[in-house]
Amino acid sequence: MRRYFPVAGVALFAVSCGYVGDPLPPALNIPQPVQDLRAQQVESKIDASFTIPLKTTENLAITDIAAVEIRVGRAPEGGWNSDAWAAAAKAIAVHANKPGPAETSFDAREFAGEVVVLAVRTANRKGRSSAWSNRVTLRVETPVITPGDFAADSAPNGSVLSWNGYDGPVIVYRDGTAIGEGANGRFADPRALLGKVYTYEIQARGDKAHGRRIGPKTLTVEDRFPPAAPSGLSVVAGAGTVELSWNPNPEPDILGYAVLRAIGDGKFAAVASQLDAPAFTDRDVQRGSRYRYMVTALDLRKNQSVTSQEVEITVP
Repeated sequence: MRRYFPVAGVALFAVSCGYVGDPLPPALNIPQPVQDLRAQQVESKIDASFTIPLKTTENLAITDIAAVEIRVGRAPEGGWNSDAWAAAAKAIAVHANKPGPAETSFDAREFAGEVVVLAVRTANRKGRSSAWSNRVTLRVETPVITPGDFAADSAPNGSVLSWNGYDGPVIVYRDGTAIGEGANGRFADPRALLGKVYTYEIQARGDKAHGRRIGPKTLTVEDRFPPAAPSGLSVVAGAGTVELSWNPNPEPDILGYAVLRAIGDGKFAAVASQLDAPAFTDRDVQRGSRYRYMVTALDLRKNQSVTSQEVEITVP
């Protein structure tokens, strides 16, 4: 009699042991190249900024960066050759160790008057470098002088900025936005409103290069400026009176006028104040007496003008 033994266990073993393939090679973790290198000259330096990518060339997340370098050098003759350019270019280390925005600044005076090419690359901890970034070509100019003694102050019509040491064009920024250019050490801002607070900066502008921004200067625009002295004062003797008239002041915020009088060679004293109209009748006069008159103007903020020209009359 033949006996049969179960083989289910053997069959099960054969089914459960599948082929899993050859082991994968370790990831190289080479960073992706930078795509957005930007550079500009500011004074005697070149400011560069860029973004370190988040992924490797194998599309894996970058956890840290071991080294970042910018190279700057003259463009090779006979067409572009990245190896020849990199071999002759100056290497500048950038202090950055993780993905995201990065920036650096370096002295460029040795390249003044020349055209240079910049590129950046990153490396992992095993020394494997990314490809070079986009190239930036820049002509290095003679450095622009930075203005000094920058000041911002209120003016009769808005605000006024001043500086020394640079007579060329200067870009003016108000609250971070460029609003125009000044020159010869001055810029007027007629759109600055009374009572408002503004922040100003300036930046010297050359043909290709700019100076660094100077400031900020914070200014609250105030009216500390008296109106002009009234003009055209004239006097006419009437019947026991002296009639005064003068030209109205052109300022829109005139509150009124004051009249000052002196008898003979005596001292001046006010005989009328806050007159709405540019005219006054002096009824307190004596026949045969000599009188001298002056007028001042007052604005809404109680700023008082200097006196007008002096006129005199002897009452007949």
